Amino acid sequence: MPRRIVSMKPLPISEVKALLEQGERVRSPMVQRVYGYVTTYSKVNAEASRAMKEELMNVHGLDELEATQVVNICPTTVEELRAVLSGYKRLLLTVLADEGKLLQIVETVKKYVVMPERSED
Repeated sequence: MPRRIVSMKPLPISEVKALLEQGERVRSPMVQRVYGYVTTYSKVNAEASRAMKEELMNVHGLDELEATQVVNICPTTVEELRAVLSGYKRLLLTVLADEGKLLQIVETVKKYVVMPERSED
């Protein structure tokens, strides 16, 4: 019998990673591939991603899908953030046109992301 999708919810990849780590130890090849992907591209832990997503939604007015995209990519510059959010038409006149709002969102992301140290050569 085919499975039915009952509901869908956007999850940051770090939360997907945490869910897969709680699951069965014997995994299908597809689950192993997904786990490899989320392990490679997850930039924050699940707890930090939840907190960042909530702050992006409650403080900055992003909807759940937009906030999830920002959490997944963790843009650290205004230009990167603009590229991430440019596909959302509802943000064109509100967030994307306001450099100050974009900078506030970037600062929120930086608060949760541990930035690698750059060596001075």
